[in-house]
Amino acid sequence: MKIKAPQLIIAALIILGITFLVIGVFHQKEPIKYFAHSLRTWQESDSIAGYPIATDYDEDGSPTAFKTTKFQPNLSTMSPMERYRLPTVRGFTKPEGGDAIAAGTGLVLYTGDPSGYDGKAVLLGHRLPDGSIVQTFYTGLTEIDVKVGQHVPRTTALGKGGQLLEARFGSSIDIYKETFGTVTLNSQEAPPAPNRIPLDKFFAKHQLKQTGPDPLEIIRENELRKAREELGIGVE
Repeated sequence: MKIKAPQLIIAALIILGITFLVIGVFHQKEPIKYFAHSLRTWQESDSIAGYPIATDYDEDGSPTAFKTTKFQPNLSTMSPMERYRLPTVRGFTKPEGGDAIAAGTGLVLYTGDPSGYDGKAVLLGHRLPDGSIVQTFYTGLTEIDVKVGQHVPRTTALGKGGQLLEARFGSSIDIYKETFGTVTLNSQEAPPAPNRIPLDKFFAKHQLKQTGPDPLEIIRENELRKAREELGIGVE
């Protein structure tokens, strides 16, 4: 049986592809887990993970106690792709009691158990019509029903329990309460951070003005209607 040139070329390409794949697997590095891009202190933004940070000083100003922390996701800023994926919101609805719901259509940036807060938490990112970025932070949840990277329509239930804790401008992801000596970062009892917006002022300025539903809401309702029809539940 005579092997034709096209067959030789295809076989060579397959072998070459498998070779590159094997080389890539053996040379794969451990993925970076945390990024240090904090805008808060030079110790957190520039030092390597595990670098000791002074927490107490003597009368001469020399450090006497240290705390070693891991770089957490709260020290990162949104990646260009995350900022690109942020949906533009036409307004926000103030949650009124019940389980935590999305105040506005957004992208889920974080879900988990941030230290210093009760229960689980969800962080959403939003883009205002003028292009600026806003985040809303929900804490006290017992269960979380959304995933990082998911687009959620306004009024989507984020999980069980919880409340909207704060809103802030910008793309810096800063949510953990961390205590250094007598200072607690991100404490709600401390003076508000420069980018934190009082909730009453936030909803007064960015309240929902549109009359029609959000596009993602229409998609969600259509998906729910289709699911009910497939299950034979009927449409409300």
